[in-house]
Amino acid sequence: MRRHHTALAAVTAVATAIGLNVGGVAAADPTTVPNGPWVNDAQHVSLERLHTYDELTDALHRLESRSQGRVDLSSLGTTHEGRDIWYAEVGSGPTRLLYVTQQHGNEPLGTEAALQVLQQLGTSNAAWVRDMLDDITVGVVVRANPDGTERFQRQNVDPDCTGNFCAPGVGYDINRFHDPALDPADNPVPEAAAIQAHVREWQPDITVDYHHQGSYVADDGSLITTSILWPTHTDVDPAVVTASKQVAVTVFDTVSAYGHGEVSLYPGSDLAGIARNSFGLQGSASLLVELRGGIGQKSSGYLIRQAYVAMMAVAQAAADGTLSEVDPSRADEIPPRGPFVPGEE
Repeated sequence: MRRHHTALAAVTAVATAIGLNVGGVAAADPTTVPNGPWVNDAQHVSLERLHTYDELTDALHRLESRSQGRVDLSSLGTTHEGRDIWYAEVGSGPTRLLYVTQQHGNEPLGTEAALQVLQQLGTSNAAWVRDMLDDITVGVVVRANPDGTERFQRQNVDPDCTGNFCAPGVGYDINRFHDPALDPADNPVPEAAAIQAHVREWQPDITVDYHHQGSYVADDGSLITTSILWPTHTDVDPAVVTASKQVAVTVFDTVSAYGHGEVSLYPGSDLAGIARNSFGLQGSASLLVELRGGIGQKSSGYLIRQAYVAMMAVAQAAADGTLSEVDPSRADEIPPRGPFVPGEE
């Protein structure tokens, strides 16, 4: 595939300059071995570098204060255990870009990257940041599943859950309860209901949902660092699919060109309740981003870097209008995901 990446040089320079450090979360050395390290069953993977709910709450409030009014922090609602579902917004432009992170509590690095995006956009006085925020408004659901995160589990916390997509005694899979046909007031999953109510009110032009998958390899044996997919539900407007593919190509180019990234197509389903499809059905260009699983203490640093740079590249392309110039047909050339690596998840 031809690789043209929007504003990548500027974004990469920013990532290097700030060291990707928010609230004490330091990134790995940029010379980390490409596509490594491999994580085995015996390896201890520390979660100390990740924000707990209380730490995240404190970091967001500090950022709101430091931003001097640029970052607006609010709660979209509360979980079964009473934790806030934090939402941060920055910018005043007409194009609305929404990031959603950590619907699954054990998929954490999109949240860490989003914090750094908010730090950059909320506190930098660089001219390019000011220009960007005149053209777009960036909203972030910062950790959609705070209860599940505290237990480092996929589901939310609802031991009384029943029916489809319920793990008995544990909770629901949030990312199956976004069907636009389901009224938020009737949604049994408070986290999904809060996100859907916000999407209906705010009507984002672009949404990107960050997750983790297991560890997979490409044809040459290198670890896939990111897999992506646009809406695949048959009722999504073709124009929305086209716009979504333009976002996909932007992410593909950015990650492929930075940090030894290896990008593949994610083999997702067409369920309307999946956020990627739901956002598309509601008229928003939409993309799922699945970061590599099996994260170790070194590999998490470069995965955060790649997620951050991809987020910033989409924001820049949406702001300067170059996103609409991307050839969407190139998305169909993104290589399929390779085989799963046992013991790496």
